[in-house]
Amino acid sequence: MTDIEAHSRANGLAARDVAKLARHIFADVRGGIKYKQGLRPYICPFHVLVDYISSNATLLDVGCVAGLFISVLARLGRLQSAVGFDADRAAISAAQNISRALPNSSRIRFEHRDAHEMWPDGLFDVVCLIDVMHHVSPDKQAELITNATEHLAEGGILLYKDMACRPLWRAWANRLHDLLSVGEWIYYAKLDDVIAWARAEGLHLDDRGSMNMLWYRHEWCVFHRL
Repeated sequence: MTDIEAHSRANGLAARDVAKLARHIFADVRGGIKYKQGLRPYICPFHVLVDYISSNATLLDVGCVAGLFISVLARLGRLQSAVGFDADRAAISAAQNISRALPNSSRIRFEHRDAHEMWPDGLFDVVCLIDVMHHVSPDKQAELITNATEHLAEGGILLYKDMACRPLWRAWANRLHDLLSVGEWIYYAKLDDVIAWARAEGLHLDDRGSMNMLWYRHEWCVFHRL
């Protein structure tokens, strides 16, 4: 157990703490995936999001990429079990490799599948949509919230985080990021629309927030199912 793992609950986490933990988790992974996971905590507020996950949670991470969020939560002792899935086969392969060394690894699995395909079976305490929505076409965005709600256990929470569409210069900086990194044109969803879709599914808004990290602006909401 690292010092970060031992003391994170008492002292809170900073982005650099999550980055250090990520470098440790992905130390034996080869190629660009390894370095992306070590850098991502500096541009994505995982250090904020982990505080929404209570201990002993069952969790579904939609669009988990290489499994960074699940892996960090497992190292911090927050998970009873977890399933992550993503359309990137190389990222999922890396996630499957690193999962063998995670605490409670027999209850953590990563699957290669697209968010538009059938999702893993079961109901979960937490469903995460972290930087997924802007990769979904506008006509399918409300459906993403519907699918997430259908996988929430009673009293469970939906953790939604995505890139903000304002101010425009930050939104365009992120759009350029996706064009250069994955060659994809992204589609922003207004946070008020996401909240309306969630409420239409019977979810209650518990919290919302936003912050800047470098030239990126992030916004998030936490909902729970009554």
